[in-house]
Amino acid sequence: MDALAPGVLFAQAIGRFGNWFNIELFGRPLDAPWALSVPLLSRPNGFTQFTTFHPTFLYEAIWSTALAFLLLTLSKRFRPGQLFALYVLGYCIGRIGIESIRIDQAHEIFGLRINVWVGVIVGIGALIVFRRLNKDSKDILR
Repeated sequence: MDALAPGVLFAQAIGRFGNWFNIELFGRPLDAPWALSVPLLSRPNGFTQFTTFHPTFLYEAIWSTALAFLLLTLSKRFRPGQLFALYVLGYCIGRIGIESIRIDQAHEIFGLRINVWVGVIVGIGALIVFRRLNKDSKDILR
């Protein structure tokens, strides 16, 4: 799993550009040089007066690529399994941030998108696994 994590991140980064071709998964309105121009028919209800939006798929592609390079750089420093746990934790952190600026419809629980809740829960789990794997192997079995 440790060996697969950077490759999966690179694949996720490449795959996100499909969202650009489909004009989907963009965020709140944005007036910046890197903003995504969205045709009127693709704008969600309530946002038709805006023309440019956060390119959240681009943010995720950049985040995934940066995280993959970080994991490759750090790969020799961790025990087996820890690099994969870092992948999961890092992906969750990025996902939580990106979900916070998305405007497409999503189910919510207590005012937060379900993907944010999943990111928090899975991220905490990954952090626990990472810390458990950091201890001596005798402690892991307890």
